[in-house]
Amino acid sequence: MADAETTASGNKDGADELSSSTHFAFQHKIFGVKGAYFKLTPDSHEPAFYVTLGEIKGAIPVRSICQEFGIEDESDDAQLLRTVSGSLKFVKEIYPNDSIPTELLDGSASWTITEGHKDIARGRITMQLISWLSGSEEIITNSGELEAIIADPQTKTRVQDAFKEIAKKLGITKDDVVEKVDDVIRELSYIEALRDHYSQIKKISTNVDRLQNVYRRDRGMMEDLSRIHALISPVINKFDRSFDEVDAQTCEVLTILKNFDPTIEFVRKTRDNLHQRFMIWDEMINGWKNLEPEESGEVERQLKKTYRFLAQNFMQSQSWRLGNM
Repeated sequence: MADAETTASGNKDGADELSSSTHFAFQHKIFGVKGAYFKLTPDSHEPAFYVTLGEIKGAIPVRSICQEFGIEDESDDAQLLRTVSGSLKFVKEIYPNDSIPTELLDGSASWTITEGHKDIARGRITMQLISWLSGSEEIITNSGELEAIIADPQTKTRVQDAFKEIAKKLGITKDDVVEKVDDVIRELSYIEALRDHYSQIKKISTNVDRLQNVYRRDRGMMEDLSRIHALISPVINKFDRSFDEVDAQTCEVLTILKNFDPTIEFVRKTRDNLHQRFMIWDEMINGWKNLEPEESGEVERQLKKTYRFLAQNFMQSQSWRLGNM
């Protein structure tokens, strides 16, 4: 998926050469303090400016910076501070002179994907084009099936035929159809990257379910696992619904092209929403990465971390207490 650890890229030197319309080119000297950066606070998730002044280290809420340092409300710096708050939805940290995330500039994603994710999206749309031509359009996301479709020698001919038929129905040129389809593939590539990343989150839920069988004779651990299951299940269900919704909105190629702009906007909105929601999971994913769902001290320690993470970020109406965790 995205390189979630990467901040908005930019030249850290030469602020005078950067534009405040595309970069966090602050002018006030406080933003020139070495090593200073913006990040959400771990407890309240509030945008803050982390800075070290002498022996003092602190996090200054972004909402307080203008008043604290006498920055005019209508100045470029004040506007950039407002942009920081929105930008931290897309990157974990922002350093002065970093570039503003492209999500805020032109709607495109600021994070990178692999060629494999592009291939999956291309295969998926290719399958939809071919099946539409035969009158039985369907959606396929399985990478193995999609690879087989792309490798079929007849696929290219069928796709070109589909382009021609769609162009006739929409009253546009074949080149216009090709261009729009390429745009759709590019946007859906990010959804496929997110789907791939999501599989690692879903694996955590699967491990919790399997561990309930492993620890079925340990009453204390079973209570802990039940708490974790109760917290993670609604999260997984919500993620599943998000992918189901975007798949449903993009399952008919002709409908996509007829409603091109609204569809692209919906896909991008879903992309940004999922990417933001996934960012906080990186530590959990890394913690479970090399663990098998079997009885061990390491697994039990990771379960404690998992419960605390879920309780901090997803506790709603439940009245669970930390208990044995």
